Amino acid sequence: MCGRFVIADDKEIDEINAILMEINKKYSNTGMTAKTGEIFPTETVPVLALAGSKPEISLMKWGFPKYGTKGVVINARAETAGEKNMFAKHLKERRCVIPSTGFFEWRHTPDGKTTKEKYLFNVENEPMLYMAGVYAAASDKHDNEPIRERLAIITRPANDSIREVHRRMPVILYKRERVRWLRDENFIPLILQRDNVHLMKEAV
Repeated sequence: MCGRFVIADDKEIDEINAILMEINKKYSNTGMTAKTGEIFPTETVPVLALAGSKPEISLMKWGFPKYGTKGVVINARAETAGEKNMFAKHLKERRCVIPSTGFFEWRHTPDGKTTKEKYLFNVENEPMLYMAGVYAAASDKHDNEPIRERLAIITRPANDSIREVHRRMPVILYKRERVRWLRDENFIPLILQRDNVHLMKEAV
């Protein structure tokens, strides 16, 4: 599971600065802005997706609506996303990349209980962490904002670098893989099955 991530508004991280500047320019007449700091489900964040054939940064809200009930679905499991009605078409046609400066997890006990031990995970020696996702145009009668694109972060079973803390982790993309993830359908199984992205953890 990935239930929190972070976009550090850090002037030393050029990639974040460029993303936020692009968002501010694109949405300057709307009053909408990207959330920074610790990101919670249903908040509005910058996301990279194809606009036609060109990758473009846009604002999306985190969480697919649960139609007929309250709440949102924030994660899509890599093992079943290609089969579930909620995600299958979007995995094929509407993939996205969620830029961040890390994600949070709380340590789980062997019997699955959540503790208060919180950790920030990042890719080793990288200032940015990119997560694979899917998105959809989804209306919500409780949502008064003009943003209608909703995203879900794809998760997979944890690898050795996170397993002692949590049983699942986001599907991570390297910077060089972002555009291929968006454009190349044949790249999907390679990314979803990859198990060798090494993460560093920091207690927070």
